Amino acid sequence: MKLSLLVLLFIGISCATANERTVWSYLKREGLTDAGAAGLMGNLYAESGIQSVIYETYYHSTIGLTNEQYVSQTNSGQYTKSQFVNDKAGFGLAQWTYHTRKEALYNKCQPSKKIGDLTCQLDYLFVELKGSYSRVLSVLKSSNSVYDCTVKVMVNFENPADQSESAKNRRNGYSMNYYNEFASGSGSGSGSGSGTSNTYTVQPGDTLSGIAQRFGTTVKVLCRLNNISDPNKIYVGQVLILP
Repeated sequence: MKLSLLVLLFIGISCATANERTVWSYLKREGLTDAGAAGLMGNLYAESGIQSVIYETYYHSTIGLTNEQYVSQTNSGQYTKSQFVNDKAGFGLAQWTYHTRKEALYNKCQPSKKIGDLTCQLDYLFVELKGSYSRVLSVLKSSNSVYDCTVKVMVNFENPADQSESAKNRRNGYSMNYYNEFASGSGSGSGSGSGTSNTYTVQPGDTLSGIAQRFGTTVKVLCRLNNISDPNKIYVGQVLILP
């Protein structure tokens, strides 16, 4: 799948949209942990902005349709199944791109004229997760680490071209915003190390700046909370208090 909304700037989620609330409720009904739901939503935000009636901006000039026209004409058959399946444009909530996945989405949603329907796309998302991506789903149903869930979805489900640490941390930042907005507090929201709801255990290769970015905070805040005088001196096994 492709990162299609390069123009989207994430400025924080202080008031969730109707789509975001719908998606969170759906994911929780499917048995995802708070961390799992947040990790999946962070990736969906990176792909589509949690929008179901949207196709990849890069292809707008060649296809020549607005988002609404693309969906309407696909539902009516004016934009044919073959065109939809093979146009290579990422579409919908998860920006499905590969032709076999778009065809399966089409077969599920278009017969009822709901190719752009949020719930139908969520239903299809879970067809995939319960089928070819069951290992991803298993993590989302068991893990209390937002970071681990985010990376699992990113690498093994979305598979974007950019899988750098900065890309992982950026998506994890989106996920942490959803976690902070919606989570009941039962999950840890922690990274790959062990910890309680307010701590993180430093792992090999960690830096304080990396930990701060992962958890949506700053080095200054972590230094203050943990009485750290030199941010370059943390050690493996050190338990850090998180904000």
